[in-house]
Amino acid sequence: MKSKLLELSVGCCLLLAVACDSGNAKTEDATANTTTEQKDGKKKKKDKNPATQGFEVNNNYDLQEVSKMGKKTVPESSGLEASSDGNFWTHPDAGNDAVLYKINQSGELLETMNVQGGKNNDWEDIARGEDGFLYLGDMGNNENTRKDLQIVKVDEKAKKVVATIPFKYADQTEFPPAKDNLNFDVEGFLMHGNNFYLFTKNRGKGDWVKLYKVANQPGQQQTVQPLDSVQITTKITAADISPNGKHIALLGEGWVYLLEADSPEAAFKGKKEQIPLGKTGQAEGLVFVNDTDMMISNEKGTLFMLSLKK
Repeated sequence: MKSKLLELSVGCCLLLAVACDSGNAKTEDATANTTTEQKDGKKKKKDKNPATQGFEVNNNYDLQEVSKMGKKTVPESSGLEASSDGNFWTHPDAGNDAVLYKINQSGELLETMNVQGGKNNDWEDIARGEDGFLYLGDMGNNENTRKDLQIVKVDEKAKKVVATIPFKYADQTEFPPAKDNLNFDVEGFLMHGNNFYLFTKNRGKGDWVKLYKVANQPGQQQTVQPLDSVQITTKITAADISPNGKHIALLGEGWVYLLEADSPEAAFKGKKEQIPLGKTGQAEGLVFVNDTDMMISNEKGTLFMLSLKK
């Protein structure tokens, strides 16, 4: 009898041990699966500034911080353009005075221009025309509600507004439009020939950047149709065209998008590249300094040089 009881006791212990091992194995497997899922979760974490499909990554550029503007002298930099004497003009956006700040590459303030006759509704970018005038893009439209969009023509020597070019979008019929269709804000534009080319900062869905053309014709409000569109995964905050007219640069979050085209109207049809920037803060100003290199500014006044590697 004792022998039978001993056998039963040993058998129960063996079964209990197997069950424990099985439970531990299941626990280990579950832990391993959780760890794998966590690792996979990290790998699959959404990139804040993802690359754009259809754009080739160009790693042939170096980005270097070159200087900082003084916060007290230049409180904000929303756009960047060359001045007639080889320096740079920058400006603030909505909620600020109608002023332009002339700075050098070292970030030093050289001049503050109070633009006579100007009103800063929401200046988002600045361009220089072949006619020597400065043009301010008063087209910031965060809420997509504005009906007073315009480009402001400024005489750099006289320091005053000499004309305005008002316009509206033919495809905007609601102010504001539906949340998914908030694509009537522009922070980047350029001038080529006697026309302006505007690139939207999409606040809706789909990542579509629309291209519009506005003629340099002061006076009556123009109604402009979208010429083309392309999907870009980050929001566009500045634009410029190289001096030779062969490349268009669009500033995004963590990227510069370089477009090769014979004309800005065909900007989205040619070769498309994206240049990684890394950390630049809220970059909002961009200007070509030659046919390849660009100066970039962020909202807090840091200046960067984006240079083609030699």
